[in-house]
Amino acid sequence: MKILLYTDFRLHAARLFWHRDLGLLTKAFRDLSHDAWLVVHPASESASEIKNPKSKISNDPVIWASTSDVRNPLWWQSHKPDLVILGLWTRPKYDSVRRAALSATPRVIERADSDGMRTASCGLRTYARRRYDYFRDLAVRWPILIAIPASLGYALASVFATPWMEARLAQTLKLLPAVTVETPLATGLWKKLAKRLGGDSGRIHCVPHPIQTDIFRPNPSVVKRDQIISVGRWESYQKNLPLLLKTLHAFLDQHRTWSSLVIGSGLPRASPHPRIAYSAPLAAAQLACRMQESKIFLSTSRYESFGLAAAEAASCGCLVAGPPGLSLPGVENSFSSSLLGRLDALAKASAGASVVASVRHSVEPQQVATKFLGILESLGL
Repeated sequence: MKILLYTDFRLHAARLFWHRDLGLLTKAFRDLSHDAWLVVHPASESASEIKNPKSKISNDPVIWASTSDVRNPLWWQSHKPDLVILGLWTRPKYDSVRRAALSATPRVIERADSDGMRTASCGLRTYARRRYDYFRDLAVRWPILIAIPASLGYALASVFATPWMEARLAQTLKLLPAVTVETPLATGLWKKLAKRLGGDSGRIHCVPHPIQTDIFRPNPSVVKRDQIISVGRWESYQKNLPLLLKTLHAFLDQHRTWSSLVIGSGLPRASPHPRIAYSAPLAAAQLACRMQESKIFLSTSRYESFGLAAAEAASCGCLVAGPPGLSLPGVENSFSSSLLGRLDALAKASAGASVVASVRHSVEPQQVATKFLGILESLGL
């Protein structure tokens, strides 16, 4: 089967991604003996670069396309795909791409990459908060006296624009034979939204992101330490570094044998606690080693569409503590409503082998690819 996986990214040839998202899924389909290709845009859309992207890896399964190519039905038809998987976040502005792909095959599936709060109808207060959080990240370099009111204005405008946004989204959902959502919680919200918009909730399917389970896996030779690990882009407002440090500080003061390792970009120079260590971003193999030696993964994100780092940690045998919206296949995040309470409960628990195996099975790349193929069978396509 020929499979094209497209996302609207502009990339340099040396920065192609095969370790996550559609890149990892492309590799998984190829491991299953399908003719899968990642479709992306070169950083510059000159004709010479599209034809000769100067890839440093000779056999990359990538097709370089211009933005006009992917909106042209003839371009898709010339590639004769049997299946197209789109990573376009269900944004209506890409409807021309969807129509072009559908002209080549009725087998089109889109990944929503969503936490389920797609419009204000999904929950007014939570949706407004999500819009505020989203714009604060866009305005991260603005002075705070401007960023806060601008973010509030954006959230308010998004709420008032709900009827218009839902009318456009309804048209998008009618185009798509199937939509995948990454967590059970978000899938439930999407199904309710699809019904409310007059769509078919049966087109909404729960399929998690794949992760590199060959790297992120338990290591019996590594002894688990009383350590909490956290990973993120900490300059991002979404990741909520102030809450992370506050929670860790309170927990460590109560649990003298425990320590914490915080990994990622955007960290302060100095740690606020002698048992909180900072680390710059690590390569996957190094990160897996740190997760294998840790007992708990802590997330303080204001929202997540999935939580790749949490899934990687769970696959390494970590217990996961996070906000209520952090929902992973096989992981019940049902402890005390306070984040500190969840940490206290997890400090007395241990990750069962069956739970780790369940998480790993659900996010294993070939298993995720197989779920996409199963959707085609359920639709009779």
